[in-house]
Amino acid sequence: MASSSVPARASTATDFAGSAEVAHPLLAVALDTLRQGLVVFDAAGHVLSANAAARRVIEQYPGLSLQPSPEPPHERLRLRIQPGPLQLRFDAAVRACALDGDAPTFETATSRRTGASRTLVLARADGQPALVLQLSSLALPAEAGRPGPLVLGTIVDRSVAPRVALAMLRDLFGLTESEARVAEAYLRVDTVKDVAELLGVSVNTVKTH
Repeated sequence: MASSSVPARASTATDFAGSAEVAHPLLAVALDTLRQGLVVFDAAGHVLSANAAARRVIEQYPGLSLQPSPEPPHERLRLRIQPGPLQLRFDAAVRACALDGDAPTFETATSRRTGASRTLVLARADGQPALVLQLSSLALPAEAGRPGPLVLGTIVDRSVAPRVALAMLRDLFGLTESEARVAEAYLRVDTVKDVAELLGVSVNTVKTH
């Protein structure tokens, strides 16, 4: 009987020191298929797990990096954000989310509180669209082998154009294949002419669809 295999752990969503295996291997494979960057932090701000999209953003964004924790245990990694004031806001947001709203709130031009989550806007020096980092509380019981409380970080890279599966558009709105292609194209460009050029069809064809 044929046996199924799970891709090597190193190629999937990464668990870092102190994570106590936050993600099951099969779940890690699924998380790495997402275009959305996801990071799990503990209450001290250590990175416990990160999917492939999050690792790509951290590697490519000039203001982000993963560095050893300045306090013990030093083998754990922390997300470092430049410039310095953003790091302070991030640390405060993680603490507040970990306490599930019990910590003092903060309001600044680049961060705001929304319910039990915090949003930080990381502007780019090169003028490209900013990164948005959304932090939300994951209130899990501190059982044996499970860290808690945890904080989920969702990274939105606004420089990446949104893409929607054509099959989803067809199923949701009852579109034909051609109509779905036109609808998806409008997420990337603004005018009928632009859509026509993108799809390699005439303006009249776009209007018809």
